[in-house]
Amino acid sequence: MHSSTLTSRKVSTVNDNRRLFEYTSGRWIYNESIRLAEHHGEFKVDALKSAAAQSLERCDTNIKSLSKLAEGGFNRVLQITMLDDTQVLVRLPYPSTEPRQFAVASEVATLALLRAHGLPVPRVYAYSTDAKNPVGSEYIIMEKLPGRPLGDRWFELSDRERLKVLLQLVQLEAKLHAIELPASGSIYYASDLPSDSPRIVIPDSDFCIGPNAALQWWFAERSSLRIDRGPCEDPIDVLRNPALKELAWLRAYGRPRFPFERAYRNPWITDYPIPPNNIFVSDDLDIVGLIDWQHASVLPLFLAAGIPKSFQNYDDPESLDFRPPPRPDLNDMDEEETADALDDFRRRHTHFFYLAVTQRFNEPHFRAMDQATNMLTRRIFNHAGDPWEGNNISLQADLVLITKSWHEYSTGPCPISFSTTKADCIMHLQDMQEEVDLQLKQIRNAIGIGVDGWTPPEEYTAACARARQMKVDGLASLDTDHEREMTNRHWPFDGHNEDE
Repeated sequence: MHSSTLTSRKVSTVNDNRRLFEYTSGRWIYNESIRLAEHHGEFKVDALKSAAAQSLERCDTNIKSLSKLAEGGFNRVLQITMLDDTQVLVRLPYPSTEPRQFAVASEVATLALLRAHGLPVPRVYAYSTDAKNPVGSEYIIMEKLPGRPLGDRWFELSDRERLKVLLQLVQLEAKLHAIELPASGSIYYASDLPSDSPRIVIPDSDFCIGPNAALQWWFAERSSLRIDRGPCEDPIDVLRNPALKELAWLRAYGRPRFPFERAYRNPWITDYPIPPNNIFVSDDLDIVGLIDWQHASVLPLFLAAGIPKSFQNYDDPESLDFRPPPRPDLNDMDEEETADALDDFRRRHTHFFYLAVTQRFNEPHFRAMDQATNMLTRRIFNHAGDPWEGNNISLQADLVLITKSWHEYSTGPCPISFSTTKADCIMHLQDMQEEVDLQLKQIRNAIGIGVDGWTPPEEYTAACARARQMKVDGLASLDTDHEREMTNRHWPFDGHNEDE
């Protein structure tokens, strides 16, 4: 064999490996170099193949192929196929994914616990929580589930077919909610936690509840804070700890900064959610798999309750009344009006039937959703960290609302107060922010990008052109030089310093 042939094969192997390490599933129209760096991760390919073969009690020579299957926000998924066509999946977190050790350890234990309770999640064959292994990365080797992502089929389903899926989903949620756990936090094998890590044992099992692996506890500088991330046996601590965590972050790293969403810096200016691709269905629309349990956490029901984001329609007043949505009268509508009317009906139909089925098959969850105080409490819990990312309007609006309904929470005096003028000002700013959110969503839809500027590779050039034209049109619509200067400086779809 000629040396040139050997060299060619080596170059080909290097290039193939590079494609495995690099993010190739999409492009970003702004700050792309930052996103690509976050999604880059190298590992030892041969060592990973060996680990996969050993997990199936096979030899390395039994492996037929290794290919990249998918790339998400926090993990790269590879598919390994054996000579007999057995397939396994490998999840490799990006080096930027936090929390490093806890993310993999918690997902593995969560999958095992859910499988033990009859939920259709993948079986784990092998894993490593420490990147200092022969592979050079944390990893999970798991079963490849059958079926297709629900998001691939959702918009072609009939009303009856959507109801079939929602019914199964709610029944699975009821099974999930029936699992009795002793505390809030995340689920781990006790052996995977550091010896000094707090934990609360789940009786009669190898599992425990340990520190919360949810992303809001770890992103940015939060991963370096020495704070109490749980577990928490007292629901009050579940509410208190996020606030203490954000205060600790503020003391260590806080500084005046612009909002993370650049459009809020100059207020002149999440897309319709599709059903999640982590629900897998068969050709007959049976739910056959639930994946992506990274960053999962255990919370009290009053905080965990709610319609999944992909199915809720709270922005539509018609969905706030718990009644079946009437089918729209499509007579005298043009094609665009018909499409909009059917889209509105599908959202209302999904929202209503999720609630109706939950009321029948998971009544504790329905009661928790139906209690108005729970919804506001969840909002405050979720918005606790917003001020340190440059946006305090949502949390302030929540606090205004809680002062007005304090009698529903306690018979004692409310510990905070706002003057009428201040409260009205905050709620006005909240209305303006919601209008900004709506406009941004419409602009993103028109450009063809996600909330972080992501677009499919084949759409990148066209999306960039649409974004440039959108900016030209936006600047031309303004009346003063000052407005044009500020809008140009803070245009949401240009590259920018994310640390400001």
